[in-house]
Amino acid sequence: MANEPKKLAEVLATGPLAALQRESERRRLETAEIKNLLPADEAAHLVSAVTNAAGELVLVMDTPAWAARVRYATASLPNPRVRIRVLPRGG
Repeated sequence: MANEPKKLAEVLATGPLAALQRESERRRLETAEIKNLLPADEAAHLVSAVTNAAGELVLVMDTPAWAARVRYATASLPNPRVRIRVLPRGG
């Protein structure tokens, strides 16, 4: 039958969901790597770290205060081009 349901594992392994899962894992690993390079206090407030298409390392911090503090730790990061963002309120 052409309309036979697919197994969940098959759906997750192919198509857009598989690409989304790979991107999610890439971001999780990159965030963990950057957390290991930051001082413990700053690392605890890092929400996400990802290298964007322009080659910049984008750090997302949970508050503006921690975004300001992490600016002093960027010299220890592997990418000299760092952009710091703050998680939107309520986000």
